[in-house]
Amino acid sequence: MDAFILFQAIAAQAFSDELAEEQNGTLRQQVIDMLFNRVQLQPLQSYVCFQMVSAVEREIISLRDRVKRNYSYVCGLMVMLVKICESRKGLEVFSLRNGLLIILSELLLFAPQIVQLQTIETMSTLLQHFKPNTFDCSQFIHNILAAIAKAIVLQIKDKITRKISSQKMESHASDVPQYWRIDRSISIETAHLLVKFVEDITTSKFSEHWAVAVKTELANTIMQLAQFVTLNSSSSSNLIEPSVADAVSRTAQSLKTSQFWLSVASLSLINDPKWLEFAPVWRTLKARRSQEPDPLCENHDDGQTLAHFRCEVCLTNLCRECFTILHLNKTKKSHNARLIGSSTFCPKVDVHEGCTRLKLNNLLVLFNTSKLSGMVEISADIGGGTNNAPPTSSFGPLSPFQTAKCRFCLTPLKTESESLIGVCGHEDCLTLASDACGKILPCGHFCGGIKDEETCLPCFICENQDSKQDADDLCVICFTDRLGGAPCIKLTCGHLFHFKCVKQVLEKRWPGPRILFRFMHCPLCNAQISHPALTALLKPLESLLQDVSEKAKLRLEYDGLLNSPAITSETSEFYQNPVTFAMERYVYVLCSKCGKAYFGGEASCQEALESSTNFNPEELLCGGCSDIAGAEICGRHGVEYLEYKCRFCCSVAVYFCFASTHFCAGCHADFQRLMPMPKASLPQCPVGPRCSQLEGEECPLKVKHPPTGEEFSLGCGICRNIRTF
Repeated sequence: MDAFILFQAIAAQAFSDELAEEQNGTLRQQVIDMLFNRVQLQPLQSYVCFQMVSAVEREIISLRDRVKRNYSYVCGLMVMLVKICESRKGLEVFSLRNGLLIILSELLLFAPQIVQLQTIETMSTLLQHFKPNTFDCSQFIHNILAAIAKAIVLQIKDKITRKISSQKMESHASDVPQYWRIDRSISIETAHLLVKFVEDITTSKFSEHWAVAVKTELANTIMQLAQFVTLNSSSSSNLIEPSVADAVSRTAQSLKTSQFWLSVASLSLINDPKWLEFAPVWRTLKARRSQEPDPLCENHDDGQTLAHFRCEVCLTNLCRECFTILHLNKTKKSHNARLIGSSTFCPKVDVHEGCTRLKLNNLLVLFNTSKLSGMVEISADIGGGTNNAPPTSSFGPLSPFQTAKCRFCLTPLKTESESLIGVCGHEDCLTLASDACGKILPCGHFCGGIKDEETCLPCFICENQDSKQDADDLCVICFTDRLGGAPCIKLTCGHLFHFKCVKQVLEKRWPGPRILFRFMHCPLCNAQISHPALTALLKPLESLLQDVSEKAKLRLEYDGLLNSPAITSETSEFYQNPVTFAMERYVYVLCSKCGKAYFGGEASCQEALESSTNFNPEELLCGGCSDIAGAEICGRHGVEYLEYKCRFCCSVAVYFCFASTHFCAGCHADFQRLMPMPKASLPQCPVGPRCSQLEGEECPLKVKHPPTGEEFSLGCGICRNIRTF
């Protein structure tokens, strides 16, 4: 009623008092009386808050359904929501609107990035004023997981066909809800902000109630996938060899569900395997298992081998190996069977360094949160999982020189010769075996390292308390295979990677024209890569690193920057580290002719060079190898530091093209426009990259040079700096 009176007063003013009653006075007086009257103010506040929340909900639904496309109104409403949250009345009203957080989280699924960032900030402010038990927390978390899932890239590997495909949810999932707006992508930066937002919740930044609620939802999401995949992959009545492909196909279909992608997003957020215990299903299975122990294999007499299958014809409980061997006979291949044991439905989650791992039935998911990338492996081993025990058969342990599965792809071995070397007959595995160590460890497993190493690696398969990685962890260089899927090396920093992957990284070197040495650092700890087997590759790279470091530091010294705040300030990332600062400040490029590193300008002037991927290495020539202007040779430094000016601007040249023209990175990217331009139409000094006219009169190079459009040698860069500075 109060809001209606206020509306009447405003309407009366708008319509020349035709609607106003004379005793009500002026609009100003009426509004002042209402706003400063506590009795009148509280209902008005409630009404404003109620209408604001309703407006937010209506606006987001309109944007979601493409009725509207302008986000300025909803952004303004979110700003007001945050401000009104500071008032007690606003909190009371907002906390009663249980759907507010849910509808806000939907914005993450389709809004532009700048709106997504504002939404995360708004939810962070509102979250502390809500209790998770007052609304559908599951829907709220699922919206966040769906947004993260949009940024995830998975390498899906079928171990039967040995095919690998790179997939994203938008192209792989077939049952995505319409409101997820699969047509709208999300940036990797926004996804990482959402991961950080959820991490803040689970670390009790907002409240312990919220931490427990979110951990429970993450655990529930994974348990729902566990039940779905297990039932789906085992739904075939016949689980013996003829139906293995069918079971694998069913598991592959499970990966095309939105539930699977939500579960992978959950893996990016789980920091402790014990979080699964928050799921009611997990607790139920655990209680059932304590009351009814899992059945044992009736073909083993060790009293500890668990049964995985129940043959409905033989009426026998068997482990995986016994079931396969005892049903090889043609008369038994058609027997119906089912998976048994509570462990069948319980996923195993491990959080290792650089990798979160989910094992379930014949499915292995390896995920790296920092890259939001992972690998999914579907095997033919129904009801399986990694077995840490030494190799065995249904009739007892195998000899130390025999194994039941290929050491790389884990497929069953068919011949005695394959069993002796532990490798199947597939071409890929035989190629890997040529680099692999063939020694048997005391535990009975093959060494996972490379041949000719003096000391074998610790066993990948047996549990090792001192190791943070094992055979089923993801190689965070290739993201396409387990560490156990290829011979590995242990770097001096202690981290494990595929030997072939590390070699490929060192052989490919830096990605663009600018020399960068980040590829020489461990992806997990950033320590410099070092291993005896890599000496031949590392030696020339280390020499190049030394050369560039010395040249960059020398230029820093001649530029008078050795005592700059970037080096002397304790808050600087380059504190007391002039070499790193110099290499970050200056650009160096490798000459394709003489193979030496040469100066390519300051990084701030050559941004286009670092981002360039389409370039011809033969066009990268130092001043000494591209001397067409008869440059004077420095008596002190020779041609080592000879530099040229870009023909079209006042920058140091990096490229030499057409056997006649020097370019900086920016002008090189725009050469098709610049080359035909008449010299008279080119701007005059000072000129910036892409031939853009700069303000002022001082040349960035601080030297006198011919007009733009002519070749000019800057001479020795070091000596020029001495004269200039």
